[in-house]
Amino acid sequence: MEGSTFNIREAVLCYQYSERIKSELIIAGKLLGVLSGLKDDQLFGAEKIVSSFLDALTGEIEIAYNVTGSRSFREVSLKMVEAQGRISLHEYSKANRLLSEALSLTTTCGQKATQRLMEKGCL
Repeated sequence: MEGSTFNIREAVLCYQYSERIKSELIIAGKLLGVLSGLKDDQLFGAEKIVSSFLDALTGEIEIAYNVTGSRSFREVSLKMVEAQGRISLHEYSKANRLLSEALSLTTTCGQKATQRLMEKGCL
């Protein structure tokens, strides 16, 4: 189910999931931004928390993929897994880039769903 092939139900589901995931990706980016200012034990603990948050978010993205079948959510999930790997390597700027790419993919998915709902007169 992609783009103009969305039926109304699918478009609503994709829109709902994309909005929720966008918000969580923004939070993830803010959490990631904190890591660069930390050292030693604080950094270790904060990395674990950020990684746990990303793991939970990846689970939610996988649910979105399973419910909607949208390839965009699959791509977002892969970006999240890669970002977690970058965090474990302390490559925060690369992880941030991946989160930005995931946000862009999620936004595009939501825009396609919104467009379909507008075409059908639902918005």
